[in-house]
Amino acid sequence: MIDEICVIGYPSRLGGADTELDHQIHVWQKLGVKVHLVHTGPMDHNCHLMGMGERGCIVHEPCDWNACAGRHVISYCNAGFLDNLDAIRSHAKSTTFVNCMTWLFEKEKAMHARGMIDFFLYQTDHAMEKVSSELRSINDTYRPIKVRPHFHLDAFPFIEDRDEETFRFARLSRADPGKFHPAQLWIYETMVAPVLKSGIMLGVDAGVRAKIGQEPDWIRAYPPGELTPQAVYKQSHCIIQATETYENLPRVGFEAMASGCLLIVDDRGGWRDLVQHGKTGFLCSDQRDFVYYASRAAYEVEERNAMIREARNWLASHWSMESTADDWKNFFSELAVYDGR
Repeated sequence: MIDEICVIGYPSRLGGADTELDHQIHVWQKLGVKVHLVHTGPMDHNCHLMGMGERGCIVHEPCDWNACAGRHVISYCNAGFLDNLDAIRSHAKSTTFVNCMTWLFEKEKAMHARGMIDFFLYQTDHAMEKVSSELRSINDTYRPIKVRPHFHLDAFPFIEDRDEETFRFARLSRADPGKFHPAQLWIYETMVAPVLKSGIMLGVDAGVRAKIGQEPDWIRAYPPGELTPQAVYKQSHCIIQATETYENLPRVGFEAMASGCLLIVDDRGGWRDLVQHGKTGFLCSDQRDFVYYASRAAYEVEERNAMIREARNWLASHWSMESTADDWKNFFSELAVYDGR
């Protein structure tokens, strides 16, 4: 097994790919792998708040591709990695790209056509299936790897007892209009509850409002980063999140389940990997399903509380350090014997 790895990009508590990277570093270090970090942009306030040096990572200067010399390199959905792959590859022992989407970047395809990416790593079967055929047609030297990701539960404390005088719900995503279903506000307005309703939408900007409309005064909308996810989960009974996108493995789902927020989400993509319908959350095939299950969650408090406890337990047993460590060991062992090109 390898004893160190060089990451192109930087972990974060904002954004799915950088958040996932943050969680996987816990596993790598538990396995005894030394982690080098090379950011592709300036080290901003968020980077410094991550405290990666204190966690034992070796933080190099941004864009210092010399740090890749003789090391296996991995990057999580980072455009700067693809843009600088010629320089990175000239130093690296191997290159691995983790595409956290269910579609391909044009630069990813171009680099693969040139044989510049040694391994493609995926978190789910459905994401790998969606892109593998095209990648294999571009270059038959295509090495897909699936690694079950780790979710670091300690970062999201479980909150069971919430005030029931108001039914509080939320949705969280980046400010991408595609992440918002045009009927999102209709769902919130149409669903019913035995008490007053109150909502939070995190990740709203002018482009989002142009698509879904102006939120009513009983829903508070915030731009990305205005609140921490933990603050949103702490005051919400449910995450009610309809989208037009096909999600890979939404980190919001992990976070909500860990925190004790019931997931009411789309019946497709990565949500199916996270939610057991009727046991740990509700999967919705259309907007009327969203209205029904959201209303049910508002009225059936005991059922909702039983489901959030089951969700937390399921998350702990299926996405723990132990459940992912063997996958990472196997991948690192493959890197150790890889002779390059």
